[in-house]
Amino acid sequence: MSLQLRKFTKKDITPLFEWFQSEREVLQWAGAALSWPLQRREFIDLIKLHSGAAPAREVWAVMLDGDMAAHFQISFNRRLNTAGLGRIAIAPRFRGRSLAAELMDLILTQAFSRAWVHRVDLMVYSHNDIAFRTYRRAGFVLEGTRRETTPIENELWNTHMMSLLRREFDKRTERE
Repeated sequence: MSLQLRKFTKKDITPLFEWFQSEREVLQWAGAALSWPLQRREFIDLIKLHSGAAPAREVWAVMLDGDMAAHFQISFNRRLNTAGLGRIAIAPRFRGRSLAAELMDLILTQAFSRAWVHRVDLMVYSHNDIAFRTYRRAGFVLEGTRRETTPIENELWNTHMMSLLRREFDKRTERE
C-alpha cells in the first residue's frame, strides 16, 4: 500500500466536499477561511494558485488504489523561507487504516522539496487530539496556543501553533 501524490483538479471537488457533513467539520478541517456550505468557486480559485513554476499555494490529492484517499494544501512564503500546511484530511472510508504516518511523510517531503524552505508550520485546534498527536509523531513542535480564536455555536476553540524546522526534518529522515 503506497500513497501517490497528484495535483488536485476540478473533478476532485465534489468527492472532497462529500467528506464533510457540517459546518463544524469544515471549520475543524479548513479553518474559517472557507464558506459553509462549501463553495465550488473557492476551490477553483485555489486550484488556479497551483500553477506556474513557483506557485504560492499547492493543492494536492493523495491517491490510493485509484481513489482519492487524502487531501492537503501547502502555502509558500519565499521571503520568510516557510511553507504552511493546511486542510489536511483523510477520506472517511480510508480512516483507521494507519495512513497518517505515510501521509505526513509525503506531505513533509513535498514541503521540504524546495531547498529554500527552512520551516514548515501549521495550526490545529486544541481539541483535535488525533491530528495533534499525528503532527507530534511527525516531528512537529508545539510553539504555543492562541486562546479562544474561533467561535462556533456556543463554543470558543483554541488553536495550537506547531512547526518543524529543516534540520529536524533532516535528522528525522536520517533515522529512517
